Amino acid sequence: MPDCSSGLGVLLMGPTQTALIPVAQGNEDIEVIALIDVLRRGGLQVVVASLDDQEVVTLMKGTRLVVDAAFQSVIDQPWDVIAVPGGIPGAMNLAESSPLRERLQRQHLRGGVVAGICLAPALVLKPAGVLEAMETVTGNPLAIRTPQQSWPADHFTKLLGSNFDPKARVISDQKQRIVLSQTPGTAIEFAIAIVRMLCGEDAAVAIENYFLVR
Repeated sequence: MPDCSSGLGVLLMGPTQTALIPVAQGNEDIEVIALIDVLRRGGLQVVVASLDDQEVVTLMKGTRLVVDAAFQSVIDQPWDVIAVPGGIPGAMNLAESSPLRERLQRQHLRGGVVAGICLAPALVLKPAGVLEAMETVTGNPLAIRTPQQSWPADHFTKLLGSNFDPKARVISDQKQRIVLSQTPGTAIEFAIAIVRMLCGEDAAVAIENYFLVR
């Protein structure tokens, strides 16, 4: 039985499972906050780490987030899951980090959980090589527009190759230990899928029931 909470705060005996959320300037607000909130409700010890070593990260829609640590200070710690948010330019900023890419590779090779949402599967996880054995992958299937630039729907999804499924809101691959999802609107489902993989069905269902997720 995984050592997580029963879903809403009662810890089981044993060491707490750990989650690392690497963030950069411009990550998607809802995706980051949903990950932090849901994983903590699931009983995981969550650390939010800034890749640019700044104490405060400004997210895509202006939310200012005080992080827990600099990424370099926690990169060599063991993590049960590394969960990567998307957003523009956040996912692009994460994609530029070779230390993050190498850490994701090590995480996958040792059988730890890797998770990505929105543009993170295409821009961060795919270049890291961790999606190669997956039969189906997903990510943001939509055209993306910002005040400065716009991209057609296939601009990023084509990076995921022929295994991309535009209808899959969440993909949870137990064999590969990878969880993928699409957009801010699927962020809670995505985070609950991580809880389910690490902590079991009871912990996930408890959160679903509390959130009225159906």
